[in-house]
Amino acid sequence: MSRYLSLGNVLYDSTIAVDGTFYGEYLGGQGFHAMAGIRLWTGDVGMVTRAGEDFKDGFSRWFIDNGVSEEHVQIKLDYTSHVLMQFHEDGSYGVLPLENGLQFVPYLQGIMDPRPEDVEAAITPDTVAYYHHCMTPDRHTFEQHRKIREKYGVRTMWEVTYAPGSQFSISPYFSIDKLRNGAEISGMWSLNRNEAADIFKIPRENDDDMINELIKIGGEMCYYRCGSKGAYVVAGNSAVFCPMIDITTSVDPMGCGNNSTGAAMYAWCETGDPLMTGIMAAISAGYNARQKGPMMLITEEDTANANALAQKYYKQFPDKIQLDICVL
Repeated sequence: MSRYLSLGNVLYDSTIAVDGTFYGEYLGGQGFHAMAGIRLWTGDVGMVTRAGEDFKDGFSRWFIDNGVSEEHVQIKLDYTSHVLMQFHEDGSYGVLPLENGLQFVPYLQGIMDPRPEDVEAAITPDTVAYYHHCMTPDRHTFEQHRKIREKYGVRTMWEVTYAPGSQFSISPYFSIDKLRNGAEISGMWSLNRNEAADIFKIPRENDDDMINELIKIGGEMCYYRCGSKGAYVVAGNSAVFCPMIDITTSVDPMGCGNNSTGAAMYAWCETGDPLMTGIMAAISAGYNARQKGPMMLITEEDTANANALAQKYYKQFPDKIQLDICVL
């Protein structure tokens, strides 16, 4: 039984950095990183996913070591997706073929993508909220999430997930109306500045205009990620900005967006405080960025230190954390 759940994919990730350096192979996937972001703050988290037989080769050890149940991991195929991502200066990325052939295949990944009914089977009376990264804001799928929310009284965080310039961004699935519908049903939602720039046709550096568009979309809370600059927590007609927080030297940003989104869901549900939500999400991303791949072991000491850091930054406001208000 878990108070928080992550409904999402697991992947074996390899990356090519902006300078051309190859790194890999590491545990990854949007759903996995989001779950790890929640796990930094609480052990009361579960993962709902579909995977291949080779999940046991890498992920199982992490789940055991970090006290996360594999009860709702469904083995559906021979192999979990293996992905090679090439990053660019602006934070965008592309997916390249892998030499071992175990690459990301949209058809197979479609089989692996967890469904709303998968998370429904994992919900208990103790469940507070779940994260998901529905690939397109399809009304039928989101109505299933709405029914789950109403039936069980849980909250949801939707991470908008697509590659700007891809077939998704020019399809009817990403109309503003469908985005608004998804945000309204989810309540909590998140996207990054490259995705926002593509959706709203606003220069990615123009944060004020972008935030006003996010306010118009609505929802309970939007966690708007701006890469190395930091992130905004948009709630009602205002937005709180929190800069990036390094725990030690930042090594690898891979998964930080998913990780911080999961942490933002947890923080918002636990505190309802926009500033604390931004701080906790930034701290979680900082822990994720201090090594290649995810934190392989999250200890009670890590959780205690993260909480102490959160209180430290919160008390130092407004000297260390800037507050930006945007009103329509």
